[in-house]
Amino acid sequence: MRRCSRPDKLTETVLAKKPETPPRRAEMARKIWLAGVGAYGRAFSDAQESLAKVTDDTSRMFEDLVARGEEIEDTVEERGRALAQRVNAPARSFDERIRKMRARLTADDDDSDERMEALEARLGAIEAKLDLLLAAQKPPKPKSASKKKPS
Repeated sequence: MRRCSRPDKLTETVLAKKPETPPRRAEMARKIWLAGVGAYGRAFSDAQESLAKVTDDTSRMFEDLVARGEEIEDTVEERGRALAQRVNAPARSFDERIRKMRARLTADDDDSDERMEALEARLGAIEAKLDLLLAAQKPPKPKSASKKKPS
């Protein structure tokens, strides 16, 4: 190895630095620790701010969703009522027609016994007339035996 008579710049720089003293090392360690604590504090503050923002956004979003749900519920109820009216109108009309028909066919009113007697009397009169017509009619002649010609 060859030895230089003149030291280069790197050697001069290394030689120019003084070895650190223990108090300087302790101060550097303290600063590093404080930087870590500061980073933790900053992360904690950022997290709190983010949480507050998310909480506010969540509350606002929830309220917006509730309001939208109420609007939809009102719309559905209105349309449901309208549909029920359209469906029930013919049903009511049909039910009303059935009720009227039953009232005509059944004898639910007070004069039903009188009506029934009147109908029975008319039926009896019709039967009597029919009997007279059948009795007045001549009995049919028996068919005479026709002679067949031999072919």
